[in-house]
Amino acid sequence: MRGSREIVLLMLTLNIFSINKSALSSEISSYLLEEVKVVSPAKTKNLEKISQEVKIIKGKEVLEFGPEIFSALELKERGAFGVQSDLSIRGTTFEQNLVTFEGIRLSDPQTAHHLMNFPWEKDILESIEILSGGASAIYGPGGFGGAVNFNLKPSAPGLKILAEYGSYDYKNIFGNLGFSTPFSPFNLIFSQKKANGFIWNRDFDIRSFNLYTKDEKKVIYYGFQEKDFGARNFYTTKWDTEWEQTKTHLFLAKKNIYGGSWFLEPILLYRINYDVYLLDRKNPEFYKNSHKSQIIRINLPLRYDTSLAEYLLGTELSYETLDSSRLGDHLRRGAGFYLWIYPKISSKFFPSIGLRYDTIIHNKDMFSYNLGFAYLLKPDLKLRGSFGFSYRIPSFTEFYYDSPTIKGNSSLSPEKAYNIEAGFDYSRKRLTFSGTVFYRHGKDIIDWIAQGGIIQAQNIETLKTTGFTLDGKVILKNFSPFVSYTYLNQVAENLSSARYKGSYLRHNLILGISAILPWDLEFFGSLNYRKYYKRDSVFLANLKIRKVLHKNIVYSFWINNLFDEEYTEVGEVIAPPQWIGNGLEIRF
Repeated sequence: MRGSREIVLLMLTLNIFSINKSALSSEISSYLLEEVKVVSPAKTKNLEKISQEVKIIKGKEVLEFGPEIFSALELKERGAFGVQSDLSIRGTTFEQNLVTFEGIRLSDPQTAHHLMNFPWEKDILESIEILSGGASAIYGPGGFGGAVNFNLKPSAPGLKILAEYGSYDYKNIFGNLGFSTPFSPFNLIFSQKKANGFIWNRDFDIRSFNLYTKDEKKVIYYGFQEKDFGARNFYTTKWDTEWEQTKTHLFLAKKNIYGGSWFLEPILLYRINYDVYLLDRKNPEFYKNSHKSQIIRINLPLRYDTSLAEYLLGTELSYETLDSSRLGDHLRRGAGFYLWIYPKISSKFFPSIGLRYDTIIHNKDMFSYNLGFAYLLKPDLKLRGSFGFSYRIPSFTEFYYDSPTIKGNSSLSPEKAYNIEAGFDYSRKRLTFSGTVFYRHGKDIIDWIAQGGIIQAQNIETLKTTGFTLDGKVILKNFSPFVSYTYLNQVAENLSSARYKGSYLRHNLILGISAILPWDLEFFGSLNYRKYYKRDSVFLANLKIRKVLHKNIVYSFWINNLFDEEYTEVGEVIAPPQWIGNGLEIRF
């Protein structure tokens, strides 16, 4: 088995770097001129003006590879196929990053374990945008390590039906119906994924529903998702009988209002998440937790353009509640005020200044900022650098959890981080390459520390993170390889006794390819070498082959974890083994 891994790795590596030079002569749009919303919800900024590292995933890369195409990001999956994922950017924990949807911040005051409970499927996403480094100056609480923004595709008529079957009785049914109304075109989406599980108590059943309309003037979206899943060892190693159910409702409304030199984009978001946890699914009344979290958020960003500078200013109002059998009932209200200035100095030099002030009831008021610049050394080479301060407010679980062995801490202080980075972006014809060196100095870091048989949430004094990321991509006619590598190193006090800190990837190397093979086969493959801090290394390979059988019918075959690696991603949670599946897709 080890020999076959090496052969596959060698063959794909040679393919990735055996680039036909004559194909590079074909012209395409410059990578630096792509637009991104993750930095400014009220304005699409050209990448040439952005001072931080940004990764944009578009088109088939969204569906076939997802956000983990970028090595600085890690999804620590407790369960496959979206059962539960923890987001990590540059070695952060699941609580330390922002998730935004169409440019407005999502949150879950109970715990960020539920932050990735998305009611949408990747099939309806137009792009995923990843901002590494601090993001509090634009989005406020939670922007400690970075942000990930998800954008919907514009609504369009049509019909797609997908049916998949795979290992462990895995079934996936997906439908997307686009239809017109006198008001606007709408898309109606439903899906269900379920499987028996590769071991006992790792079964799952995930059901989703979406209805939305999106065009250049507005977005109206409603999504619902319900998950039932065996949560074996998700939270404790003493029991194999854990079980969980979550229900998530998400509503968003956004309107684009244009003026001569200004642009207003008011956004309303409402999210409600239900969580029921059983320690023993065979005896539900033995130990049961139930939680209901709600958030209402309004963001009023205004862009104003003058001959001297571009301005982004706005207000964000938040109302968050939690009704919990274990944590009690709690309320968190907040207001944020932000101002970003982009002085117009020259056609090559683009400085930026971002300031934000947040006042949050029962928590300290926080001030965050970001100073940065981008400089076009050449039309195809950009240099950039930034320095900023970001923070995170503790979750209600960290404040108030109370059990015989696990205790929250109501005296916790907010986490704080100083982020500094420098990098470059190179784009020439069909070749792109970028690199970033970064340093994050974290203070008052929160983790669960084991002492004398009790695990309690505590502030660790400091956590220093250094590292660098390299990314490259080539776009050829029938062949598009990419590579992404991130190195991380963390130093902290009490790191050995912390529950989450110290669980990061020291080395993360991703080699990927999409290609058109003979007989019009579409091939998507990725090789991922992971070297965890103080843990064994893991080599993961995924592949997918698609074949158009008819103009409206597509067959697909896929294998996840090709070499059947045995490893864990979070604590003692066993990661899924080799998983094989196939599917039939019909489009009209």
